[in-house]
Amino acid sequence: MSREFLAAMVFATLAFVGQAHAHGGVSIDQGQCVMKIGPDTMSFTGYQPQKSREQFCDDIPDVGSTIIVLDAQQDELRDMALDIRVLRNVGQKDDNQNLEANTEVYVPPKKYKTGTLNFEYNFKDKGNFIGLVTAKSDDGSKVYVSRFPFAVGETASKDFTIYAFFSVLGVAAFGLWYRHVLHKGKSKPAA
Repeated sequence: MSREFLAAMVFATLAFVGQAHAHGGVSIDQGQCVMKIGPDTMSFTGYQPQKSREQFCDDIPDVGSTIIVLDAQQDELRDMALDIRVLRNVGQKDDNQNLEANTEVYVPPKKYKTGTLNFEYNFKDKGNFIGLVTAKSDDGSKVYVSRFPFAVGETASKDFTIYAFFSVLGVAAFGLWYRHVLHKGKSKPAA
């Protein structure tokens, strides 16, 4: 088995997995979904209680009633007005392009002294969306924006793509290993 080929496969796998899990401003940190907003962070959790007891932190598994919960990790965010906007991703080059027409959900600015912002929305259509969370200080000197793209109702096709990729990778690795074993058995020196 070629070591270069194996190294290339490992690198490609890591790049693919990294791409599959990279989702804008939301990432997983110590088992918790974390969203970066300016120098601060918020935890992000989503639920679809009418469909499952599972929670999610990036893509929304299915259309329907969805609860989103954001928790500010630092006190600075608790002293700032927070708003959230969910836009339909229609390929706009700038989020402000046709802002009102593309807005699916808007939660106006408000201070959340407990640090918890939550809202419920009934997603009726599958598709790609952009979440924008904005934090603004009273005097306007600090404005932080977290932007994270996500999909609704498309996780099954993404999961299938990931499983298919790893299946093909496994079959290729087995084939290379088997070929290596056959060559090893045929190249024994004559006695």
